[in-house]
Amino acid sequence: MSLTDTTLLAALQAVTDPNTGKDFVTTKAIQNLQIQGGDVSFDLEMGYPARSQHPALRQALITAAKGVPGVGNVSVNISTRVIAHAAQRG
Repeated sequence: MSLTDTTLLAALQAVTDPNTGKDFVTTKAIQNLQIQGGDVSFDLEMGYPARSQHPALRQALITAAKGVPGVGNVSVNISTRVIAHAAQRG
């Protein structure tokens, strides 16, 4: 079976955001998925500051990705991008 975006994203969907309870695939937080042979890399963009959770999230995502047959090395880059929202007028 060849390694595809679909099989990889299905495996990564098992990892959920501990603060929202939603998976990172559905929320489109996983971006720039690259597959080269058995090497996989992708970015996780979080919408809130969570630096203390990065190591555990990185490990969970790597473990999920390595559960897919054919995956060798996995590289995960985690970043935070907080988008300001307009305040309600009172």
